[in-house]
Amino acid sequence: MKLPSVTPTRIALVTTAALASVVIGGAAWLLKWLIRFISQTVTSGFNYAGGNWYFILTALTGILIVGFLVRRVVRAPMEHATELLKQHLKEKNGNLPLKMSIYPIIMSALTLGAGGSAGAEAPIALAGGAIGSNIARFFRLDREGLRIFMACGAGAGIAAIFKSPVGGMFFAIEVLRMQAKVGPLLMLGAMCVIADLTELALTGFTPDITPPGGMLIFEWPMLIPSIFLGIAGGAYSAYYLRTARASRRWLEKIKRPVVRNIASGLGIGISVAMFPALFSEGYRVLAQLAADNVSAASTGSIATALGNNWAPIAGLTGILLLKGFASSSTNSGGGVAGEFTPTLFAGGVLGALFHVAFPGTMPMPAAIICGMAAGMSGIIRAPLMSIFIVTEMTQTPGLMLPVCTCVVMSLFVSKLLTRPEGPHPHNLSLINRATPRK
Repeated sequence: MKLPSVTPTRIALVTTAALASVVIGGAAWLLKWLIRFISQTVTSGFNYAGGNWYFILTALTGILIVGFLVRRVVRAPMEHATELLKQHLKEKNGNLPLKMSIYPIIMSALTLGAGGSAGAEAPIALAGGAIGSNIARFFRLDREGLRIFMACGAGAGIAAIFKSPVGGMFFAIEVLRMQAKVGPLLMLGAMCVIADLTELALTGFTPDITPPGGMLIFEWPMLIPSIFLGIAGGAYSAYYLRTARASRRWLEKIKRPVVRNIASGLGIGISVAMFPALFSEGYRVLAQLAADNVSAASTGSIATALGNNWAPIAGLTGILLLKGFASSSTNSGGGVAGEFTPTLFAGGVLGALFHVAFPGTMPMPAAIICGMAAGMSGIIRAPLMSIFIVTEMTQTPGLMLPVCTCVVMSLFVSKLLTRPEGPHPHNLSLINRATPRK
């Protein structure tokens, strides 16, 4: 990274990068708080016995509002933000407009708070990348400097939102394909750690998902079941990818944005009305499942008609069947959200179903955590990021061996059963038209 002689010293740049990391960590905390506040406001006083049609109204309203604001206020697409970042890095363009540092947070909070069935990681990665890009532009860095700061900011955003500094680093390296020398990689690591610590401090150093019963450790009887859980994760990943891609292609064929928003909102709302566990990110449901409360998957759903014995299994199965569709509808129909958290949620539900189907093979919390890693690895195709995000966000380094086993098996089976899909460069051309050039 070449520094012009008129810019501050490298020490000042390092200090500024640290300050940027603090800002990104604070932005991740703000996004989580906004999602929680809006979702609690939307569902306050809601009674499942009154009819789940209410979820259709909230999801539809949320997508319509976000779609309108993106078209009329932001005037730049924010769907599939990870793809936008990847294309920018591929074309060695790290120039993101300043408005992208705040608008993704607002739009994602509205999308997920109203019931969008996805995650918050892509919007915070885009916001973090914009913060890094604009700081680099402020110091008049060259084209390479813009690109490196954008990638480091995006990685710091992932580190903060998942409370996983190593996972944030591997996001930049594995997913964004960041290629840099030792200096920028060290800066990436430092920014991910600082952003993570900032978000942790603001949330009282508590993980998003806490396995009950204390620290989980590996036991040798877990190894063989983890192999079969990984295989099941790979097979499910292939199904998830097929349904998600089919939903995306169907929505992208709808040319009128408002009609696409309506179709997306109805699809999300109907899915959530059938299985309320699909509402928003799903961390609360995973925590309940980890506590052996398997009825959390079927509470308020259409599966309750089957009775107490079969309702949990039907609820878990219904969630798995619809999650890919609901997530893709959120991300491709006008919502602003991420595609990583849905894979964690779906994988965790698969692990819970595996535990219910084969009791005694793995403890429920371990099955859920291993399933989360299998789902992310098989769908996102980033094994190292999957391993560290799951073990760091759940604070379960003792499960590293079964998690790695599930990740490897899921990735292998998923690739075996799935054909690769080409990139979608249309979003890049739109956002570039809204990006100031110098």
